[in-house]
Amino acid sequence: MAAELAVSVLAGVRIAKTLRWILSRSSRQPESEHCASTVDWTDLPSDLLARILQLLQLPEALAVAAVCTSWRSVAEAAGDPRARIPWLVSWKPTTGYCRSSEFRNLLETHKTYKVSLPEGRCHLDWCGSSHGWLVASNEYSNLVLYHPFTFDIIHLPPITDLVCTKAVRDSDGNIVGYCYGKDLEHEPKQYAVHSLGTWFYQKVVLSCDPSQDADYVAVAIYYDANCMSFARSREGCWRLAATIADGSDDRYADCVYHDGRFYIMTLRGVLEAWDLRGPQEPSKEVIIAGGDKRYSRVLTRFLVSAPFGSLLQIRTLRCSRNPRKVKVEVFEVDIKERKLVSLSSLTALRNYAVFVGSNQSACLPTGKFPELRPNCVYLTTPRLVHYANFGLPDWRGVGIYDLENQKFEYIFSSYEPDYGQLWPCKIWHIPGV
Repeated sequence: MAAELAVSVLAGVRIAKTLRWILSRSSRQPESEHCASTVDWTDLPSDLLARILQLLQLPEALAVAAVCTSWRSVAEAAGDPRARIPWLVSWKPTTGYCRSSEFRNLLETHKTYKVSLPEGRCHLDWCGSSHGWLVASNEYSNLVLYHPFTFDIIHLPPITDLVCTKAVRDSDGNIVGYCYGKDLEHEPKQYAVHSLGTWFYQKVVLSCDPSQDADYVAVAIYYDANCMSFARSREGCWRLAATIADGSDDRYADCVYHDGRFYIMTLRGVLEAWDLRGPQEPSKEVIIAGGDKRYSRVLTRFLVSAPFGSLLQIRTLRCSRNPRKVKVEVFEVDIKERKLVSLSSLTALRNYAVFVGSNQSACLPTGKFPELRPNCVYLTTPRLVHYANFGLPDWRGVGIYDLENQKFEYIFSSYEPDYGQLWPCKIWHIPGV
């Protein structure tokens, strides 16, 4: 039995290499009822195809799943490939309000993979990634979760549950727009039904993979990063957790799920831990109340739940000696002592690589992923609250910050190093993380 399995796996490796060659030589074909190729692949056993899919990188596996309906069914049943190198998702308008999505992999940065949107959806603005799911705002500015490999869709509660929004309806009761503002009774701003979601959400984080545990919690930061709400899957509605007072120059910077609680941090460095598990009412613990004194130079902050058990803060800020240069610093959050512990830039991330941006931050071991660089921060520029931060030479596009030599490098040569817009359209997606 073991010998037969070994032969089968070796055959799968050879076929996988052949499939890679085919995919590299041809563009993605539309889905059809029959597999089309110069070689008849229709007789390939489904169990062998499932093993082959596990040997491919995710973009290649997506291309295989798109060949025909039978291969797509096998791909859905097989789930995420074991090869989980992070990839970059970007999108842009095409015609009208439709979006075109492109996926790029870190292994072959020059290649672009076109990925179809869910059936019947021509308008999705990706606004996050968490536990293997992409988070998007749909044509009604409502949040949806989309799994790019199993093609599952989960609808989160509507935007009208959130504070500061109210639906505008026509005579037939259809939603045609939204009023937006803290004072909905006096001169609220009105937006088209599809447009509010393109910029309204800053971050969405899940407590777990919904396909593994149906009892999940989603947390959203929105409304110019002034509000934080949560939705328990079993309740089916958004509930306001906290807001930042009017007139404050602080904003929510990041949120991460760590050790059973959601941790949320502001630009000033205030850190809170929220227990949102039910059925009890949500509870909050202030971990760091005063923030820090470097707020004037901070561009943004990220929270990272590390596999070795630590909660990390990654801080990007202007260099004191050269304000046009950007520096990245890493701290460990001592939750018990309620303080930050500065880490040496030479060993801060050990043999791990961190991916931050509009996605839920991820920390991956370079021993398991030798293609990644240890002690480096892979970064996509998130939305910047303060306009003065735009235009910094070291703070734009998609890049790697090497903590050891304290330098930025750009990853994708096809992307010019320019921020270019108020709302970024590139996020990291890490399958299964």
